[in-house]
Amino acid sequence: MAQNITIKNEADAFEAIQMYLKDGGFKGGVKLSGWPKLEVRLVGEKFDATITPPVMKSFLELQNLVYKSYAIAQYDTDDTRKLSSEEREELEILVKVEEGSSIFEIDFQGVLEKFAQKAAETMSPELIAITVIGLGVLWVGKASYGAYLDYRKEVRLGEAKTEEQRNILETMRQSSKEETRRMELMTKLLVREPKLEEVSRQAYDSKTEMLKGFATADEATVSGITTTGEEAHELVVNARRKAAERRLDGFYRVLRVDSSDPEAFKVKIRKHRGSLEFEALVQDITLDAEKKEILQYAEWERTTVYLNINAKVLDDSIKSAVVIGVERRDPPELVRVRADD
Repeated sequence: MAQNITIKNEADAFEAIQMYLKDGGFKGGVKLSGWPKLEVRLVGEKFDATITPPVMKSFLELQNLVYKSYAIAQYDTDDTRKLSSEEREELEILVKVEEGSSIFEIDFQGVLEKFAQKAAETMSPELIAITVIGLGVLWVGKASYGAYLDYRKEVRLGEAKTEEQRNILETMRQSSKEETRRMELMTKLLVREPKLEEVSRQAYDSKTEMLKGFATADEATVSGITTTGEEAHELVVNARRKAAERRLDGFYRVLRVDSSDPEAFKVKIRKHRGSLEFEALVQDITLDAEKKEILQYAEWERTTVYLNINAKVLDDSIKSAVVIGVERRDPPELVRVRADD
């Protein structure tokens, strides 16, 4: 018998997550009733029924997180260019400003209901239900936001160089035992559902950028948790995750060569005997015309080439790549076959 789950608040959400983990899942769908909502209260001279550019940027970051979450769930990528204009419009958030104050409210129920409708073609009702619940917690959950602040506090205490910095951080609120227990459940869910785990990493960066904007206030209350401007400024120092430099040397198939831009020679390549596929800029300084002709020939003849590649990688996603070397040689398995002949 199908079991419909009604979520009215964060406590209901975590009860559903616990059920999902304990019972190996649940049957049926999810009904949202007034959850999730985000309320942001800003205090300061600039905040009286007004919104400043830094705060506007914070909400734009939250909108981008919604788009990325949908792209991850539907298209297995955080590249929001995959979304159609119709999808973007249906996933737009509306920021309500309370009259006579600087209290901002965003109701995510409608956005998640639209998400569930569009995901119905590719996901089971059970998977849609737990994804919707997980997204609500990751986007605006008090436990999720508190865990982010706790983590940033511990990192910054380790980095702090002055007594003043440590004093600011040490007076900050810590998550309650209940919030900590809830995030332990969330961690188990992230292990079980990789797409939600990817969303959690995007949510980390989103919270960082949001907090930067809210740090312009004397005091900011987000998801029921209050931080001062001083605390927020300390927490966001060096908080943005950075792409790591990696070498991706190996054998590749050249899928497309793009020389239409005189300022940038590009190739689209796929890893030989693998599914990794990405675009790379060909470095003009180190590669002469002959090497570029090898790449063009490899595209036409569908042959394999060996490439030296410098890349920047974040969460297994290639953010940028530059081809710095090209060799016309066969992969080892072809060399062995020819030797046997």
